[in-house]
Amino acid sequence: MHGESIAKKGLRVKMYICINTDMYTTTELFGKIHTSKKPLAAARNSLRRQPLSQLEALCDRKFPSGWDHLNPDKANSRDRVYTPKITGLTFLSQILSPGSSCREAVRQVQGAYALLPNALAVSSDTSPYCQARARLELNRLTGLRCHLAAQMERNVSHGTRPWSRPIKVVDGTCFNLQDTPANRALYPQSTDQNPGCGFPQMRMVGTFSLQTGACLMHADAAYRTSEGALFRQLWPTFVSGDIVLADRLFDSYSNFAGLMHKGVDAIFSINANRSLDFRRGRSVGRRDRLYTLIKPDHPAAGWSPEEWAALPATITVRQLKAKIHNPKGRVKTITVITTLLDPILWPKELLLLIFRHRWNVELFLDDIKTTLQMDLLSCRTPAMVQKELEMHLIAYNLTRAIMQEAALICQVPLARISFKGTLDTMRQFGQTFARIPTRQRKKRRDLYTRMLETMAKDLLPERPHRREPRCLKRRPKAFPFMTQPRHQMKDVLKSSRRKLKHSVA
Repeated sequence: MHGESIAKKGLRVKMYICINTDMYTTTELFGKIHTSKKPLAAARNSLRRQPLSQLEALCDRKFPSGWDHLNPDKANSRDRVYTPKITGLTFLSQILSPGSSCREAVRQVQGAYALLPNALAVSSDTSPYCQARARLELNRLTGLRCHLAAQMERNVSHGTRPWSRPIKVVDGTCFNLQDTPANRALYPQSTDQNPGCGFPQMRMVGTFSLQTGACLMHADAAYRTSEGALFRQLWPTFVSGDIVLADRLFDSYSNFAGLMHKGVDAIFSINANRSLDFRRGRSVGRRDRLYTLIKPDHPAAGWSPEEWAALPATITVRQLKAKIHNPKGRVKTITVITTLLDPILWPKELLLLIFRHRWNVELFLDDIKTTLQMDLLSCRTPAMVQKELEMHLIAYNLTRAIMQEAALICQVPLARISFKGTLDTMRQFGQTFARIPTRQRKKRRDLYTRMLETMAKDLLPERPHRREPRCLKRRPKAFPFMTQPRHQMKDVLKSSRRKLKHSVA
């Protein structure tokens, strides 16, 4: 009745329809449908305010203010579909969903634009997205990773031993790249493979915080570069008072002398080539002795004669040995060499306890390479390989930061929280975040707290003596390995079928 009376008076009535959480449009009930004068600009500006909100809610809590300005030189200053923030969030979402292709990432952006009024038709081609990723600056990505690591370090209490000093654990790993001419030129394949039959390989040495598990810094190069050379590139990142924890590969005179010069102590597993004679030196306890290392006559690899001459002629180190018995009756012998010489401040039992935590770095690398699937990078140029590597480490540090927050709030050990479980929880709760308007802050805060509680309840069982041999249980397919380039391979299927046919007859 009211509608008829109003229509008779020639008035127009507008009905407000909610399109999404924060954006409204008007549609005339009587007359022509209202449209914006600039639908393209409106759609783009709306998506800039709320892009891929399932990740933005997590990133805004952990990233610094202004983190979305990934192109300070205004490479994306024009009105683009793939703004720096949208590109960065889409790239991060692609990493957090292992196995996700660029096509799936583009579909995600298309779906986000489709929810807006006057929906913008985004091209299905992956080329614009790949070009936008290439415009992201590497140093800005590195800054995000370092910010996450520093944020976690500030939440660590260094008041009690063994965490009275920062402990940084170091280890190296290798991973494969896409077989493209650009990657092969900078990262050659292994020399034990025939040309064209392998993949370009990259070697990386990373520094991780033993307290938080965050990746602090890394150095990478071609596979033929030794881990010792990459480890030396990380020395400027160490500060006086740090303790470096590593395996026997890093046990060398040059590493000990170089770190001691910076005021950094080291705890290494003893190298197999080093003498284990406990009759030498001065005894400070049972199987715990101090002895002197003499500088070799010839410089180590990568050292200039001037740098080698600047090292001291002798250094004093501490060598200790102990046997560990597990509940099943097995005995394991641990031999450690360190520059922590005071047996009262650093007793033997404490040093062995610290060294037993060295295995955690293997689990950190397994989370990055297996869970986040960094074992095979997908980018096809060396420049993009570096950005993809940094984005993997950003995703890893972001996940570790949320794990640490859950551990602090719910008062559970950080080592007991599952990395894979945290990653799954982030993905599923992130989708729920996207459906809650940003103005409903209390509801979003309650959901975030519930997400942390869910992560804290998904604890790993305590398995201190679990054996994790480096072997595969699942048998691979019985296909031969490629011994020639693909274009030179001959079709052997016909001859195999012919032999099988004659044998059956």
